[in-house]
Amino acid sequence: MSSAEQAAVIPGAITLDGVEHRYGDVTAVGPVDLTVPPGEFLVLVGASGCGKSTLLRLIAGFEEPTRGTVRTDGRAPMPGRGAGLVFQQPRLFPWKTVGGNVALALRYAGEPATAGRVDELLGRVGLHDVGGRRTWQISGGQQQRVAIARALAVDNPLLLLDEPFAALDALTRERLQEDLRNVSAATGRTCVFVTHSVDEAVFLGSRVVVLTPRPGRIALDLAVDLPRSGVAAAELRGLPHFAALRAEVGAAVRTEAAAAA
Repeated sequence: MSSAEQAAVIPGAITLDGVEHRYGDVTAVGPVDLTVPPGEFLVLVGASGCGKSTLLRLIAGFEEPTRGTVRTDGRAPMPGRGAGLVFQQPRLFPWKTVGGNVALALRYAGEPATAGRVDELLGRVGLHDVGGRRTWQISGGQQQRVAIARALAVDNPLLLLDEPFAALDALTRERLQEDLRNVSAATGRTCVFVTHSVDEAVFLGSRVVVLTPRPGRIALDLAVDLPRSGVAAAELRGLPHFAALRAEVGAAVRTEAAAAA
């Protein structure tokens, strides 16, 4: 059995084997071969239209590849099974409270929506005291935290995030990046995160994949060997090695963009 086959049967593992995806006559992605081991925080980065979100939808099971295979936990992915999802917009239910949104996710997953469990999930994302508020009574950054808490409500090994902080101001974005990094370290879930930001990619990821312009292929596959805990965000960003990794990823993104111009 190959290493990819071994990884494919472990909870939280993702494998893409010869994956291509077309929209009509346009090849959006591929071919892509990629193995994501359990517990890894993989960040997909690249210019607009390079196929980052398409790959995420394939992993989530919202679309099927035109060619090749996608496997999560050794099976073909299905929407709503085995993965928590966070999008660019929180997509909360405004007629429910913050706690009600999380409770609904628990009930949908077939789990008891107890007040204690809801409070625990909100506490993970730093929202201990807003469970009784309506979603329109909290800030955009807090709404995204609710979306993350809702995604964590289902006890599955995989978390998929499609540019969840893109619409936020810089300060809120940095705070949520740190929150997500801490939640990832605490839960040990496999994460796949889509972004345009090189700094965000290096800060969050334990591994960064840069995609070429359409059709999206892997231009750079880089392990990010930075501390995952015990180092403050400002200190981490101030490390020379962080700057070196950011420069390497940034150079790859710029090179690919220039080649397509």
